[in-house]
Amino acid sequence: MRYIVGYTADARGAEAVRLAIALGGGASGTGEATHLDIAMILPEHTPFSATYPGGDHGYRSIIAGQVDTWAQEALELVPAGVSARVVVRSAASEAEGLGGLAVESGAGLIVIGGRQGKLAARMGPGSVATALLHSASVPVAMAPVGEGAAIPTGLDRVTAFVGTRPGAAAVVETAAVAARRRGAGLRIVSLLGQDDGDEGQLATRRAELQGHVAAVVREATIHAETVVAEGRNIEEAVQALPWQRDEVAVVGSSRLAHRRRLFLGATAQRMLRTLTVPLVVVPRDHQPPAPIRT
Repeated sequence: MRYIVGYTADARGAEAVRLAIALGGGASGTGEATHLDIAMILPEHTPFSATYPGGDHGYRSIIAGQVDTWAQEALELVPAGVSARVVVRSAASEAEGLGGLAVESGAGLIVIGGRQGKLAARMGPGSVATALLHSASVPVAMAPVGEGAAIPTGLDRVTAFVGTRPGAAAVVETAAVAARRRGAGLRIVSLLGQDDGDEGQLATRRAELQGHVAAVVREATIHAETVVAEGRNIEEAVQALPWQRDEVAVVGSSRLAHRRRLFLGATAQRMLRTLTVPLVVVPRDHQPPAPIRT
């Protein structure tokens, strides 16, 4: 599988590379190999593009020299045995450049770093993440920004969040494929906020969620742990879940999303402020990709 890694020459870019390596299996991963296209997106008016390692881009300039340095720094983050290259493109925005490169290369995932800064957990994703999470045609993985968040070094478990609306199949299938590729555990979770109603309403909703999660697992013919997580609200329900150090969460697009497109819903946005593990958002009606083209 090919991953597009959104890289900037700062801590956020390094986070994205580390997360892509963890999700892809690193040098010791099992199953299908993962290739990283580490993408540097320059402003649209910058007449520059290049691929590293690769041929000479044909000229030298102040911009080219700086990009050469950034590309070398990015490749130094990749351990031996992991297939990677740096691709430099110009685009109107970083999100547009990453999305276009993913479509062009047939990539199965876009990986970006988390929002930097002390207020990240309360502010949610930055502008690049927000744009991608409302437009990308492939899944987007984002480093965690909540308090106590850390980049995993591997993948021990995949947790898929599902509700009772249509679209759960794409989320569960994507999570199950990722778990199988890495030999990781699989957990299917529904969230129940106690602010949804009185005790009678909550009991009805709890039973509905439990039945729905069980049906999703049966229909997908997979083996998975199933959980209905509860809290006074969605944020507390997420916080109440036990999380492993090397874990990733998977959610689906809002029902408002266009077919095979991302649109981050209200519940997922609330989860983002609480999660301490990376989040993968799956486009509506998404199907896991075929092996990468070489």
